[in-house]
Amino acid sequence: MLTPAYVQICFMLLVVITCTVVWLSREAAQGTAKETLETGVRKFRNLYLAVYFMAMFSDWLQGPYVYALYESYGISPSDNAMLFVAGFGSSMVFGTVVGSMADKTGRRKSALLYCLIYIVSCLTKHVSMYTVLMMGRVAGGIATSLLFSVFESWLVCEHHERGYTSDSLSETFSFAALWNSIAAISAGFVAQYAADFAPLSPPASSSSSIHIGGFCSPFDVSIICLMFCGMLIFLLWTENYGEKTSSGNHADVSQSMKEAVQLITGNPDILLCGLVSSLFEASMYVFVFQWTPAVSQEGQPKPPFGHIFSTFMVSCMLGSRVFSLASKYMTPQRIGQGVIALATATHLAVPMIDDPQVRFTAFLLFEMSVGIYFPMIGTLKSSIVPEASRATIYNLYRVPLNFLVIGALVCKASTKTAFTVTSILLGLALLAQSLLITKIIPEHHDPVPMQVVETKEIELNEPEILGAAIA
Repeated sequence: MLTPAYVQICFMLLVVITCTVVWLSREAAQGTAKETLETGVRKFRNLYLAVYFMAMFSDWLQGPYVYALYESYGISPSDNAMLFVAGFGSSMVFGTVVGSMADKTGRRKSALLYCLIYIVSCLTKHVSMYTVLMMGRVAGGIATSLLFSVFESWLVCEHHERGYTSDSLSETFSFAALWNSIAAISAGFVAQYAADFAPLSPPASSSSSIHIGGFCSPFDVSIICLMFCGMLIFLLWTENYGEKTSSGNHADVSQSMKEAVQLITGNPDILLCGLVSSLFEASMYVFVFQWTPAVSQEGQPKPPFGHIFSTFMVSCMLGSRVFSLASKYMTPQRIGQGVIALATATHLAVPMIDDPQVRFTAFLLFEMSVGIYFPMIGTLKSSIVPEASRATIYNLYRVPLNFLVIGALVCKASTKTAFTVTSILLGLALLAQSLLITKIIPEHHDPVPMQVVETKEIELNEPEILGAAIA
């Protein structure tokens, strides 16, 4: 049985370990701290993180209450599952096309489009009609594709244009993972307060199909945050694109996708990187659906799910700092090999061991591996994926991911079966990562001369103020 006391002990222990690793990583970075301040990397990092934090905070606000809201409207479990399938299906089909337009129309414009589409998705949550909720899930799937491709594409392109080093880019990815965890923890508290602030009105049992309050409130807070995020993007970000064709124009979407597919299939590095990304992240999403029953025990009191989630996020924060420290001594490829091996072992623990405490401990290690994985894969993709088709390829990487998650949702596999499958997927990801190590990947990708830094420093006045809370 997983007791609240055990969860609290793990939480406090992880906080102490995380603080220690943060101190160690700061000590290791002392040698380069002055350099990054002189070249403006910290100001640029704040420019990105100010927007990224708001974008992720808006997304995390919605997560805990999507299923609960549908359930309060009287949506059956099977229809509820279909709404989730629609979200991932939309991300796989429509999101890929819309996300791929970023290379042509501009990453900044596409980031603004993310805010707009997600606001529309949130607005549909006020309507208890199944068709409207389905439309909201489709819009949400498209927005998710933009969130996990466009923002990173903008960062990598802008970082290279300013002439900053790959080491500083890795550190930015590490900070992004750290602040993503902080966004998740804080969003959980804010969403809970918003949901409890006022009851659902009118009640779902009434004849009205439009509601406010209750589980709708976290989505309203998300709308406000998305509006603020869009304002920051509009005021602070510059535009960047994929490369142009020989005629001087941007290729159309179909041509861009065709070229991206040819790049993936024709380049083993890009293909292997995509396999690692799809397989690991598909396993992560399946974990999101399955961890609750995995730590529960029939006939026993329910474990403290809210405290468990917070503990997971602290472990994820620890992972982001472990990457920051490890990247001083190891290449991203080697870090990736180790972290995927760790993730595979943690998932294997579920079908092999029934004890909820052992499973919970394994899940803490998995969450730490997630915290390491995202800055690792971000650094790896920035070196491997060509700038011309970056957003397009990032979205194509999500196609098999969404397909695998949809399969897991439709099949309704048991917990042990699901984690057996994810163990296999992670094992394949480990194989792909091991093969990737044998390829020649540039350790320092500095495609733009350092003189570019001087020409763009004047654009970083406002972010110094807005990024102060993140520095």
